[in-house]
Amino acid sequence: MSEWLLFPLLLLGGWLPGRLLLPHLIAEQIPGGEALHPLERHFAALSLGLLFIGWLAFLLAELGAFSLVTIGAGWLLLVLGLLVLTRRRPRRISTTPPDDHATVQEPDPAMFAGIRLPARLEYLILLLWLPAAIWLFFRPHEAILGGSDAGVYVNTAAHVAQTGHLLIDEPALAELDPALYPSLLRERREGEGTPYYLYPGFNVVLEPRGRVLPDFFHLHPVWQAVGHAAGGVRAALLLPALWALLGAFAVYLTARQLAGWPVAIVSIVGLSTTALQVWFARYPVTEMLTQYLLWLALWALGAWLVGRRPLRLWGLLGGLALGQLFLTRIDTFFLLVIPLLAGLWLTRRRRWQPAHLWFFAPLAVLTAHSLIHSYAFSRPYFERIAFHVAGMARRNWMLPAVALVMGLALFLVLRNRRLGVVARRHGRPLLAFGALAIFLLAAYAWFVRPVVGATASYQEWYDGQTIVLTDRENLIRLGWYLSPLGVWLGAAGASLLLWRLNRKSAVLVGVGLFFSLLYLWRIQATPHQIYAMRRYVPAVLPFFVISAAYLFGWLAQRRAWYARLVGLLLLPLWLAGFVWSAQGFITHVDNQGLMAQVEALDARLDDGAILIFNDQTPVSMGDLLGTPLNYQYGHDAFTLRQPEAITQEPLQAQITQWQRAGRPIYWVGDPAPLAAGQISDGQETVEITFTFLENAYEHKPSRLIPARWVLPLSRLQ
Repeated sequence: MSEWLLFPLLLLGGWLPGRLLLPHLIAEQIPGGEALHPLERHFAALSLGLLFIGWLAFLLAELGAFSLVTIGAGWLLLVLGLLVLTRRRPRRISTTPPDDHATVQEPDPAMFAGIRLPARLEYLILLLWLPAAIWLFFRPHEAILGGSDAGVYVNTAAHVAQTGHLLIDEPALAELDPALYPSLLRERREGEGTPYYLYPGFNVVLEPRGRVLPDFFHLHPVWQAVGHAAGGVRAALLLPALWALLGAFAVYLTARQLAGWPVAIVSIVGLSTTALQVWFARYPVTEMLTQYLLWLALWALGAWLVGRRPLRLWGLLGGLALGQLFLTRIDTFFLLVIPLLAGLWLTRRRRWQPAHLWFFAPLAVLTAHSLIHSYAFSRPYFERIAFHVAGMARRNWMLPAVALVMGLALFLVLRNRRLGVVARRHGRPLLAFGALAIFLLAAYAWFVRPVVGATASYQEWYDGQTIVLTDRENLIRLGWYLSPLGVWLGAAGASLLLWRLNRKSAVLVGVGLFFSLLYLWRIQATPHQIYAMRRYVPAVLPFFVISAAYLFGWLAQRRAWYARLVGLLLLPLWLAGFVWSAQGFITHVDNQGLMAQVEALDARLDDGAILIFNDQTPVSMGDLLGTPLNYQYGHDAFTLRQPEAITQEPLQAQITQWQRAGRPIYWVGDPAPLAAGQISDGQETVEITFTFLENAYEHKPSRLIPARWVLPLSRLQ
């Protein structure tokens, strides 16, 4: 199947079961009108179907039964069941009006800068945005090499698509003499979950022999496996672009619900033109799926908390989206505070309804599923992150202490009626203080922190190397991609959102501010600057964009003409800042032509070959090339990491054992560690060339770096 045919089939396959399910959820229609806008109805249907397909594929991969046939069979059973239920279901109309008494009434959403905008203009702009976004997003980086998170995801997906299993069993590794582990595997440090890894992100467990656990949580690579099974690695690389498209539209609907469609249009156009959105739409890591699920949950929860009909739809959509975040990224477990606070609020106000279980039940099931998955499939990764977080908490004990005190105070306010009355009575001064604090923190992070924290500090990275920590400049570095104007308008909009806080915006503001404060305080994870910025993509980037768009909408609704004029002058400058900052990122695609060259290398190797790379660098050529050669083309690959630890007898015996089993052995690199008689007379040279964006950290990356690898390749006799 063509990789381009996959996406219309996937969208149709998601929309159909969701559309059949909607009538069973929309039992509470508003008399005389449609409860859902057409854009909301179709996007909700599509998202419900995609959430079902993703969860089904995930379960099948865990059970070792993943395939397009089994996924298709499950999808067909669901559709047939919904068709039967739809024929038997009587139509019910509720006369209960929506619960809007606690919602802050916004100005007319069709008014912008004093001008009433025609409703059809919304559809026209979206029709123009869609092909532009497709052109921007669907140009993937060919990130198939190992040694990075992207390579772990893509190659895990290839393994799942080809074997049906999420767990990896390596026969060649199972046969490896344990005496060779220190030489051919990378040793891990304390707190890293396992004693060795085969490649970065592929953890070796000692029992059972040959078992490898890929890093991270695995909903994203399972979705990529759907693409790989349907259209090969190229389709897998295109999946983040689909999530970027749907994530931008989820941001659009969240902003539309918050402040009307003109503000939503500003949000989606601004978000789609930022360098970070474009870059990570092309880069096969989990950020875009996280963005889609997060903002889908925020949109649904905004409607659910104000009692917007139909409650069952918003509850189910919010519960499924929030729960699947816990199958996608480990740092989303912070969001468990949302159902906790929502449950306390409903209990105190005695507003529990059966419809609320449509949110809490699927969320509880998915949360339990994520914990089971952490133990059974991601234990080394989970333990490594837990070890790292515990160390940070010990070194910076004041931060968790402050968070605990604030959480306890919020718990008491929601639990105790008297404290709730006091909080409402003094709410405006507290919100004013919070709004001022946002601006003061932004000023500190922009002007003071880079100077106060000028003393260099260091963090250990690969193999004892150290990198300079530059967290003191995090807000300035975010301004490299949003422009300084974008940062300050985002901060001003966030202050305004907090000042005008209501039930419709509470979760959005809380999540946006939390992740902004967390990652603007500490983001350092890698010396590659653009790669470090991925932390901002799911929540912080859209929050800054929506906040600025909300500020523009607020200015446009002011009666004073000069306020509207300021908004009209700032808006094009804000958008121009995004476009200017995205120069180079829009036109460049990393690693173009790399897939064809790795495919050509595979064609030069015999079937079932085992490769041994002689490379002692921290991230070796065996890591970079061996990972795709293994999981995409079926060639086992090892790296000679410590020649001084090797002894000839076990290595020669191991090579002989593999050769007697019919496995051809290739040596890549300097043959010195082996006896000359072991090398065949015919030695080939492999050359691979490509271009990538510079791995800078001290400045915004802009230069394109040409890479040229020349590798001696010999077949052992």
